Amino acid sequence: MRKGLLRLLPWLVTAGLLFVVFRRISIAEVVADARHAAGWTVPVGYACVAAVYLADSFAIWKTFGWFLTRMSFADVLLVRGATYLLAAINYNVGQGAIVYFVHRNAGTTIMRGVATILLVLGTNVLALLFLASGGMAVAPAVPAAVKILVAVAWGGLALYATLIAIRPRWLDRPIFEVLLNAGLRGHARALLVRVPHIASLVVFQFALLRAFGVRVPLVDALAMLPVTFLVAVLPISVQGLGTTQATMTYFFARYAPGNPAAQEALVVAASLVGQAIALSFQGLLGVACLKSRVGRALQASTKAQAAVPPVEPGTPARAT
Repeated sequence: MRKGLLRLLPWLVTAGLLFVVFRRISIAEVVADARHAAGWTVPVGYACVAAVYLADSFAIWKTFGWFLTRMSFADVLLVRGATYLLAAINYNVGQGAIVYFVHRNAGTTIMRGVATILLVLGTNVLALLFLASGGMAVAPAVPAAVKILVAVAWGGLALYATLIAIRPRWLDRPIFEVLLNAGLRGHARALLVRVPHIASLVVFQFALLRAFGVRVPLVDALAMLPVTFLVAVLPISVQGLGTTQATMTYFFARYAPGNPAAQEALVVAASLVGQAIALSFQGLLGVACLKSRVGRALQASTKAQAAVPPVEPGTPARAT
């Protein structure tokens, strides 16, 4: 009963947020805005999503090679592409499939695989924090909510860095092994290879906003888009629907032309079209990758994962 409610909760959150968003704007206006987007929206959008995929795979390839096991870049591309589709169905299945695939094919322990995934997710958050901080430093004015979230995140980072440096005994557990052994230098290396992925995400979303006439300055986008990404990946909605639209309108509607309703409609249209482009690309890529040798091995790993009782190590939200 409890598990059923937990699975239903993201759908309720998504429906509730979309209901609130579309109470303020007209669906017909959003559709009209989507039809009048710049002619280059779709091809540029797909090119940006492809860049996101390549950069994400590169970061995983390097991080896994340093802290888990060496894999060929081609195999990582196929695994990452396949898990896009699996994660679209069930995020936990997608992340778990990577761990089980590496476990079955490289002999690594499941716990070390989970610990490495934690490092990957953690460096995602770090990259977003640093980007938001840099944008906030040069942006002329950003909402107070951004400043508060960034300040809280820096406080959390300071605590985390202290724990990594002093390595208290109570953290000496397998789930934290990779994080502790990576140290500050290892985190810095993992962060460095994650930067192209985060940069390509920013370029993608910034381009979509411009395609719809939302003229947000780049420095403002650098400050606010990372916060938007963090909210979008929280596991409280379905594929970030609802949370993304609500956050985007809060931060970026003021940069769009027209009255308040027209401004919000433009931002919602840009957000929904962007998500449609990303999901369609990931879906097609996932189907193609699942048909490969690596994809078939990954599916076998997913079945093996499903046969094992779930482990809930308290992992953070999914990465963008």
